[in-house]
Amino acid sequence: MRYLLMTAVLCVAGYFAWSQFKPKAPPPPPPPPPAILTEPAPLISPDEVAKVVKSASDQNAEVRWQAIVFLDKMKVPAAFDVMFEKMRKDPEIELRIKVITLLGQRGAQKVTVTTNSSDPLSPVYSADPTSREKRVGDIAQHLVAGARDSIPEIRIAALQALEVMGDYSVASAVTDSLKDPDEKVRLQALRTLNTLQDKKAALIEAERKRQEELRRKAEEAAKSGLPLQN
Repeated sequence: MRYLLMTAVLCVAGYFAWSQFKPKAPPPPPPPPPAILTEPAPLISPDEVAKVVKSASDQNAEVRWQAIVFLDKMKVPAAFDVMFEKMRKDPEIELRIKVITLLGQRGAQKVTVTTNSSDPLSPVYSADPTSREKRVGDIAQHLVAGARDSIPEIRIAALQALEVMGDYSVASAVTDSLKDPDEKVRLQALRTLNTLQDKKAALIEAERKRQEELRRKAEEAAKSGLPLQN
């Protein structure tokens, strides 16, 4: 019996000694480094882009339009200059209207509105600094000019594009269209002004709520004696 007990003790001690000094498993290998994604080559070369720019002056209106769409998709810097020219001078009214509509959409995508701490009623408009075009102001100016075009359909399209953009800094210029001889233009000017006012009111309301939240936090911090957390 004593022999069996000693044997068991020795076995247990031997196991613990073995587990203490047994070679440890190597640590897992480090994860592979992240793959470095290279910028894919553009679909066509700069020389070929120049050919597309020339196609924007083709005799066929659909060819001109498809060239403009392609330049826009390719994010070619010259795309806006082409569009500005076509919205002013293209012989096809329908194409001019399509270009104006596209400009309004592009302007709306690039406008960033931030509140102005010193004047909540005057927000700050800025363009996306990472985008290819920092030309929101240019777009708005050309659309305002389009609202004074000799063709009523162009004036209406320009006012609709300004409505889509939502830059209410052009509101004063839009009021000039309230004197337009065409009643449809006057009606669209009022629609544009209403939309711009709604967007401005929404921004003012958002700023009011932010100020109320800051005031509430300041009151809670004053009661608790803790510093205000932004």
